[in-house]
Amino acid sequence: MENTNQAKSGGMFGPALNYGILISVVLILISLVVYMANLFEENWVSLFGYAVLLAGIIAGTIKYRNDYLGGFISYGKALSFGVLTAFLASVITGVFTYVFYQFIAPDALERLKEIAEMNILEVDPNASDQQLDLARRFINPILMLMTSILSYTFIGFIFSLVAAAFLKKKEPMEL
Repeated sequence: MENTNQAKSGGMFGPALNYGILISVVLILISLVVYMANLFEENWVSLFGYAVLLAGIIAGTIKYRNDYLGGFISYGKALSFGVLTAFLASVITGVFTYVFYQFIAPDALERLKEIAEMNILEVDPNASDQQLDLARRFINPILMLMTSILSYTFIGFIFSLVAAAFLKKKEPMEL
């Protein structure tokens, strides 16, 4: 029997939104540190962002399970909660990314384009101007918004698949 606390709370959207906002705030702070410290080329920054996403999904699912579902959650509900949390975090982070690169720091967008060009020339020193121009066109705020939503949601899905397996907890059967 499913706990009735969920019906009283209005479902999982509210708790998922809370953790989505929390994850986004941390990811946005990381983005600002990257910008201010000029860490655009550091690979560990992405890994740190993924760790924040995973920790947020796990913490949010545990809180949702314990506070809204009486300590029990099915695999499917845990998976759904994690994916919804990741999606909401990705939308908020994506909108920030768009606003940041479009209006606040277009200079950072130019820096990203320069880094992309350097990376292409590192791999293929004979890259044509047409190839470099194509790469530059793909680095724009709208595509970054869409990529943020798609990538964080997909990675959140993968994280949630694994986390749900560990966080599921069946309600004991009454005799």
